[in-house]
Amino acid sequence: MEKKIRYFTLPNILTLFNLISGSFAIYFAFESEYEKLYYASYFIFIACVFDMLDGAVARMTNSVSDIGKHLDSLADLVSFGVAPAVIIYQMIKSSMEINTFSIDLPLTDILILFSPILLVVAGALRLAKFNVDSRQKDYFLGLPIPASAIFFASLPLVNVFDPSNLILYNILTDDLPFELILAVLGLQVYILTDVWFYLIAIFFFVVMQLINIPIFSIKFKGFSFKENSIRYIFLIFALLFFALFQSFSLPLIIVFYILFALFADMMKLFRK
Repeated sequence: MEKKIRYFTLPNILTLFNLISGSFAIYFAFESEYEKLYYASYFIFIACVFDMLDGAVARMTNSVSDIGKHLDSLADLVSFGVAPAVIIYQMIKSSMEINTFSIDLPLTDILILFSPILLVVAGALRLAKFNVDSRQKDYFLGLPIPASAIFFASLPLVNVFDPSNLILYNILTDDLPFELILAVLGLQVYILTDVWFYLIAIFFFVVMQLINIPIFSIKFKGFSFKENSIRYIFLIFALLFFALFQSFSLPLIIVFYILFALFADMMKLFRK
């Protein structure tokens, strides 16, 4: 007897909202002006919220299903693979001062413009591996695709970031640190306009998604500090950093997440 497939359970509906948000992100990434790519970023972040909720609701309502698992991966590929790739395609195109893609462009330029597709390929392989690997319960083998998406989706926000809008700094002090203003301007003027930055970042995040290195999951196992110490430490740091530097902190938090996970894994090896 065939098992009845239920499409519209609450977790699946939340997953579909993840997919819809990712689709909107792709639309805005293609249609928005370069300075307004952050609209696409917002929809990727909304997709992240739905991605966290669908799994939590499925576990709470005991409605985990195979179709939900595969639907989640398909939605994640759109929201966290294709959508960030389109954003980076637009940012690379701007950094190369190319207004419109053409097949008549030099081959090197075409290959550079196509490089964000590697994020889609790596994301698909990463999600496929997760679906068939029973070991990845409390940790991931390779960087989870939402972390990669958050890094790339945060770049348009950094590109339009204004240090004078820092709420906590404006409350605590009248003058912003000159080093902070210099760091923001340096990123905006030199880093985010350099095509090599994007190529190196793409290569790094592709490798990090495919490599079999344990990366801790943010999902908490109860509220015990002992069982969740690494998660608490990371979240406290991330929240404090975000409170201070707001959207400017997002790519740095993802880099810290990776380095912190690698450090935690090395410490486990030393203990053995």
